[in-house]
Amino acid sequence: MLMKNQRMCIYAKEVGTLLGKSPQQARRILSLIKDSLGKKQHQYVSIHEFATYTGLNEEEVRKACQG
Repeated sequence: MLMKNQRMCIYAKEVGTLLGKSPQQARRILSLIKDSLGKKQHQYVSIHEFATYTGLNEEEVRKACQG
């Protein structure tokens, strides 16, 4: 269930913060996720896709991304 004003995608800065990685490593991780999902470079990675790929709890990732 997507609530009002709730984002669907995750950004490299958030990936870096969540995983304790550098900005370059975070961008690389998002690139790996896109490759594994068959996405093009201009397409976004959803929070759900990120959580599934990393094995993290989706709700915890959403809460961390909200602040």
